Amino acid sequence: MNSTYNISDPLNLTASAVILLLGIFGIGCNSLVVYVFVKVRVERTSFNFICVCRAVCNMFILIWGFLGTFLPITFLNNILFSYEYHTIVIGSCNSVYTSLQYSGLLIAANRFCAMFFPVLYSKIFGFKFTIVISFFVFGYEIAKVIYEFLDFVIRLKCYLIYFPEELAWVPKIPKECHDGIDANLDTTAIFLGLVVALNVATFTKIFLFYKSTDMDSDEIKTKLRKNRALFLQTMIQDAIILADMFFTLRISRLSNARAWSFFCGTVIWECVHSLDGLIMLLFNERWSLLKGHLFNISHPKSPSSRTTQSRMFGSEK
Repeated sequence: MNSTYNISDPLNLTASAVILLLGIFGIGCNSLVVYVFVKVRVERTSFNFICVCRAVCNMFILIWGFLGTFLPITFLNNILFSYEYHTIVIGSCNSVYTSLQYSGLLIAANRFCAMFFPVLYSKIFGFKFTIVISFFVFGYEIAKVIYEFLDFVIRLKCYLIYFPEELAWVPKIPKECHDGIDANLDTTAIFLGLVVALNVATFTKIFLFYKSTDMDSDEIKTKLRKNRALFLQTMIQDAIILADMFFTLRISRLSNARAWSFFCGTVIWECVHSLDGLIMLLFNERWSLLKGHLFNISHPKSPSSRTTQSRMFGSEK
């Protein structure tokens, strides 16, 4: 590896600044999601635990992948680390990224169950059961990373490398390593399809319920606004992942320019994890709770803020 550094490239300097700013912004947003869950006892539900797992995944990728690895490589314009280290970092980040897809499916299933099976909701999506499922997913992804490292890196010498010239990670692999790539893409498409189907069914249930219900009640109106916001949150999160796939697999082919490669391969990917944290803050009640805890603002309880139960909405114990 070349041990000389060239930090005079203006594109690399600009790219470094973008990676740094997006990383700090994303870590801040996702950290606040975790902070509220830890500090506010009422927020410790199975649904919010899934969101916290999602925030932790985002921070893992932003800290180790982008700020810890891609940023110094880009700034110093040098590959810096061994091919094996590059592969471990990128492979781990990709596996954690897959965990986000699992969490998206869990969130969609959580809301689907709350709408269609409210009586069984506390049993199916109990807090402890959700923790077990989440740790099972993480354990599977960790085992997958170890297996792929032993099989693809040690045995086949297949590598995933972030090149400062490309300003994006690219596979440096022989033909034998391409097995399974199409299957992974198919799996991702299936997961996204399931998430969209569950969300559409949930929103349809909400729409039909409120259409046949007396809307003069303030409680009903509040729940309608809340569930619309939750639906919009999920759809935006799903759309961001779809946009990432679209840019990576299609739009990136429009040009071989370094700036375009950086935008499609690195910026869009980092935006997924930064914006995901922001969305989880803005589209739920945790944002106002966070401001109250940080700035000691006491909010009077309104009828809509009290915990209520109905046959339509599942409640957690």
